Amino acid sequence: MRNIPHSFLWLLFCLTFVLSACNNQQAMTKESGEMIARINGEPVFESQMTVELKQQLKKHTNPSTEIVNTVRQRILEKVIEREVLYQASHGLDIPDIDEKTEEEFQAVKRGLGSEERLQSYLKAYNLTEKQLRSTARRKIYIEEYLNGKGLIDPDIPEEEIRSFYDRKPFKNEEGMRVRHILLAVAEDMGAAEKEVIRQKAGELRRLIAKGEDFSALAKEHSDSAEAEETGGDLGYVRKNYMPPEFDAVAYSLKVNEVSDVFETKFGFHIVKLIDKRPAGIVPFNEVSDFIKRYLQNQRRPQLIAAHVKDLRAKADVEIIAEN
Repeated sequence: MRNIPHSFLWLLFCLTFVLSACNNQQAMTKESGEMIARINGEPVFESQMTVELKQQLKKHTNPSTEIVNTVRQRILEKVIEREVLYQASHGLDIPDIDEKTEEEFQAVKRGLGSEERLQSYLKAYNLTEKQLRSTARRKIYIEEYLNGKGLIDPDIPEEEIRSFYDRKPFKNEEGMRVRHILLAVAEDMGAAEKEVIRQKAGELRRLIAKGEDFSALAKEHSDSAEAEETGGDLGYVRKNYMPPEFDAVAYSLKVNEVSDVFETKFGFHIVKLIDKRPAGIVPFNEVSDFIKRYLQNQRRPQLIAAHVKDLRAKADVEIIAEN
C-alpha cells in the first residue's frame, strides 16, 4: 500500500481513535454514547468525537459554552467527512486487510513509545485496543480509496513542473559532500584519555589506507549521529557550516581522497571527499522530482477537500444532536 504523506494522515486523524460504524441503531452500546447523526442511514455516535474534542478544548482555558459548541460543531463536520469517505471505500477488496491492520496498529504503538504510554493514552480517552484496531482498519480503507481515485499522488504535467522551475530557479551554495568519522572528545577529558582516542583514530585511518571500507568503519566506530544509518555520509555541506578546521581540511582534498586525522573542538575526525559542488543554478533534471512532490503536496489537500465536499453533498446526512 502506498504511504500517504505523514502531514495528511496527521491532519485527517490527528491520532483521533474513533469507533467503527455500527450496522444499525440497535447495535448502539452504552460505551458508544448517544447517537448524534445518521449518514446514509448509518449512525454516528458521540464517542466518535470524544478524543478530538478533548484535544481541541485543551487549547482553551476555561472555554465558554459558545467555544465548546463551536469546536464541537467543527469536529462533528470532520467526523461526517471521515464517515462519508469511509462509506465510499466499502466496495474495496483488500485481501490482506487483517495483516495491514495489525501493521498499522503496531506502528501506532511504536509512535507512542511504549506499552505503558499506549495504555495511559487509552485510559485517558476511555478507549480500548479493539477500538484502536478498528480505527486502523478504517484508515487503511480510506487510504486505499483515495489512492485509487488518484488523490494521493495527483498527476502534475511536465510543463507545469518546468514552469515552476523557470519562475523560481534553484540556486546552490558552494558545498561539498563528505563521508565522515568522528571520535568524540569531552570538554573535561584529560590529555592521556585524548591521546588514546587520537591513537584509535590513527588506527582507523591506517585500516582505510589498507583498503577497508570507510562506510563500514564509520558505522562501527563513529560517534557522529548519522553514522550508523548513513555510514558517515553528511550529504552536501555548505561552506562555513562546519568548524573552520573541518572546512580547511575537506576543501583541500581531491574527490575520493581521505584526510589524515585532524582535530576540532568536537574531537578527532577523518573525512573522505565524495564530491565538490560549485555555487550556481541547479539543473532542472536534478530538482524536477522535488518540484513535482512539492506541487503534489500543495494540490493534494485541495483535491481531497473537493472530493469530500462532493461526497458530503450527495450523502443523506441527518444531524440528530448538535449540542
